[in-house]
Amino acid sequence: MTTTADDDGPTFSHFEAFRLINFTFIKAIQAVTAPDLSPRERAEKLMRYHGDLLAAYGPGVPLPFSEFRRKLRGPMDGLLPPWLDRSQFDDLSFPVVDAEGCVTGNAFDLQWETSQLHRILKRLRRIGRMRFTEEQLQDEIDQDQMYEILKGRGDEQYVKDRTTLVECPAGTIEELNKRGLPLNAIRYYEAIPYHAVYRTWWFPCTVCQWPMKISKRMSAGREYYRVACLYGRHADTGASFMFWPTSGDAPVLHPDSPDAPAPHEAALFLGTGVAVPEAKPVEGHLALKRGVWRYTCVPGLHELRLHSVLRERLAATQTDVGEAVMLWPMSDAYDHRVEVKGPDGRSHVFTVDVKDYTHARVLAESLHRNEGDKGGAEWLVVPDHRADQIPLLTLTCDKYGMKVATMTDFAKRVCQSAGVRWA
Repeated sequence: MTTTADDDGPTFSHFEAFRLINFTFIKAIQAVTAPDLSPRERAEKLMRYHGDLLAAYGPGVPLPFSEFRRKLRGPMDGLLPPWLDRSQFDDLSFPVVDAEGCVTGNAFDLQWETSQLHRILKRLRRIGRMRFTEEQLQDEIDQDQMYEILKGRGDEQYVKDRTTLVECPAGTIEELNKRGLPLNAIRYYEAIPYHAVYRTWWFPCTVCQWPMKISKRMSAGREYYRVACLYGRHADTGASFMFWPTSGDAPVLHPDSPDAPAPHEAALFLGTGVAVPEAKPVEGHLALKRGVWRYTCVPGLHELRLHSVLRERLAATQTDVGEAVMLWPMSDAYDHRVEVKGPDGRSHVFTVDVKDYTHARVLAESLHRNEGDKGGAEWLVVPDHRADQIPLLTLTCDKYGMKVATMTDFAKRVCQSAGVRWA
């Protein structure tokens, strides 16, 4: 395959091939595991994706159909051709699909995050038209379309609608209508995903309220089920349960032991809303599409928490805390604008974008392609559990005059500037 030099990042052809291979494998796995496809429909989709992969692999890299089927159950790095440079990507040893046929969180995030980087490359380098099916395009544009729908209703309404998406990622159509979402936004809610259904029931995550994944397990020859949020951090910190099979009644969940936050991070910690969720009927309920949930609801919870904690902490020292701490200003040019006055009367302004990427190298490359934050934010803030990303992101952000911090470290910095004690 011909490569094209591309500054100091990965060559474009290697990155594009990686993105297409990653995307195609995920779609093929979904075709294998989707319960509503007929055998003929499943075979047709797999044959099409097999052809797409052969084209992405290039000449001289054979991939028989039987081997293609076998590799669908393997780790991500086993799916790539030998000529592709893996050094520009994070560890790829994770599986693409789990034992229940659900695309894993790492694989889903990598597909979405590299798609965002591809948009930047396409826009900045004007690489021309590329061949995509309508199905492939739809997954990639859902998120952008959702933002455009919300932005069309004005700044104040944007904050209300965006908050609704974060706080209400699943519910009945009546509940969604009461929240005042535009009809075009409600179409991004769909039936409860099959991986979250037990008989006729589903369970909302105790952190984000999106349907949790249900997995069958065995212990000492006895069958039981694990229920956990697909976002690993939520599962680790409380949204993880088990139940025994039932014959007709809704099952009752029993919680695992959650991880506890470090004391200095407790204020911004996203704890569980309830100890144990009750089963909800599948019929009549809808949930956000997975991509919109993962990249609107999940980071949005952190954005809302940071906003509310800063308002609370700064209320005693700022004359108008509503103007001092703004959420999603200018229809989400960035996530926060914070302006505080210190004890000496000096003003301090912070413009902030919160990023929750699983794969730090992809985020760093996106920042590089945009030459910083596309909305002009001077601070890049990551959730506290992404603290290990700080060194890599700092190297990139330093080039563009940006600062990087975890949420707690950033909040402490703001409070210090205002003369407010954090602890």
